Amino acid sequence: MRVVPFMRYKWWFVISLSLVTLFAIIAIFTVRLDLGIDFVGGVRMQVGLEQEASVDDVRSLVDDLGVQEPVVQSVSGSSGTNAFMITAEEMTQEQQDQVRAELNNRYGVAEGSIGVEEVGGSFSKETTNRAFIAIAIAVVAIIAYLTLRFEFKFAIPAIVALVHDVGLTLGIYAASNRLVTAATVAAILTILGYSVHDTIVIFDRMRENATFMKKETYSEMADLSIAQTMVRSINTTICVVLPLLAILIFGGPTLKDFAFALTIGVITGTYSSFFVATPIAVLWKEREPRYRKRVLAAAAGGVTVDDIGLSASDPSSASSAKAATPKATSSGKQSSKSSAGKRSGSGVSTKRPKGSSSKKGSSASGSKRTSR
Repeated sequence: MRVVPFMRYKWWFVISLSLVTLFAIIAIFTVRLDLGIDFVGGVRMQVGLEQEASVDDVRSLVDDLGVQEPVVQSVSGSSGTNAFMITAEEMTQEQQDQVRAELNNRYGVAEGSIGVEEVGGSFSKETTNRAFIAIAIAVVAIIAYLTLRFEFKFAIPAIVALVHDVGLTLGIYAASNRLVTAATVAAILTILGYSVHDTIVIFDRMRENATFMKKETYSEMADLSIAQTMVRSINTTICVVLPLLAILIFGGPTLKDFAFALTIGVITGTYSSFFVATPIAVLWKEREPRYRKRVLAAAAGGVTVDDIGLSASDPSSASSAKAATPKATSSGKQSSKSSAGKRSGSGVSTKRPKGSSSKKGSSASGSKRTSR
């Protein structure tokens, strides 16, 4: 199994994906989300035409009839692909009749293709409040579960990844001028569950690897955990995205809104678990003394910090560790040589008589030097 050192670039991942989230949030507040009548109230009219027309043609027609700020979307329904959904905060019964009559005169309205839905202001406010409450409860429950199951240092990175997923989804919604409906809120809640599922999988593997990887840094443990879980997550994502694409192609307008948001959330939730939640967790965990010691030891060229009596909180210990290494090695060699000599001398019994050859050799060499 090949382990790619993703955590070597953890700061790059955190900074770049934070910028992506920031731009998505800016798009939400500058371009603004088109909230459906479920949240602001109003009238929604769906009509199918017998002749072809563009979204701009229908919007221009509705504007000329005095409807304020209409939102026109091309949809596919029982009346065929040439159908449109017209949404406005205010549209009187008289204006509805005029829109229906004018569309019939210009393009022909298919029989039985007109549907009108009205939502009051009090109902829309209640829907908005319930949507925010549902999302808040989901986030608090996720934080509590991750803190209880793992620790608080894993809960916050998971929530940051969820903010990235939801923010990017809503940012794309704002950029594409899609209506935010109750189906969108349901999709966001589903995204929260799916994204945190992938994050829990990799966090659980990181916790398991930490029990038997006693010398590696936390970055190395995270890289191994990513290698062990990435293929599984990618395969799961592909299996989820394929039916969503089928809904996007063949589904109705409500199902399309749900599938569009869910497709974005599933894709972002897959990579954010590896490249948003994991780098933040690694950066946080490596500040702990036991993992900081391993980082310093790796920076010192594999010397264990505890062996040379250095403080883990002193960054200058790496240089002293490198300086201490060769001395220890040379002294070790000398001691081994001396001990080896002692063992060889004491382990073999060599009884030499008086006037042995070694003494003769030394005396002979001495006589040669005097003769010269």
